[in-house]
Amino acid sequence: MAEKIDLGYCGLYCGDCLGRTGVIADAARKFLDVLDEYEFEKTATSVFPVELSGYDDLIDMLMFMENLRCNRVCREIDGGESQCIVRECCVESGDFACNSCEGFEDCEKLQSVLGRLHHEACVRNLRDINEMGFEKWFTEGKKHHYWDV
Repeated sequence: MAEKIDLGYCGLYCGDCLGRTGVIADAARKFLDVLDEYEFEKTATSVFPVELSGYDDLIDMLMFMENLRCNRVCREIDGGESQCIVRECCVESGDFACNSCEGFEDCEKLQSVLGRLHHEACVRNLRDINEMGFEKWFTEGKKHHYWDV
């Protein structure tokens, strides 16, 4: 068994997650640094005042995005810190993940938490875990994400 299980109860594989890897946060920080280094605000306001009239909004969005980081998987949370109904359901029933339940693919709790963004990828991960077993899936299986389904 892997030391760290980067799998949410819902089937979300967190190991490659944009928040977990920090790829978006790091890119936003680098972009902010470049804009600051070259004092691009001056260019935006004097050369492109119409085209970049929303420059301040861009800076606010980049500052927000540089904080899009997640440092732990839901199964690493102790006690009642999480308000995720999927986590609560799995912990209460003693299940490793949602794949233990029959009909998980149509589960309203799973759908409500994952929404349209992650649901299909998580269901595919959970199906693969059922077919391969967790150990084999974790070491050899395809980890599905919303950007590749």
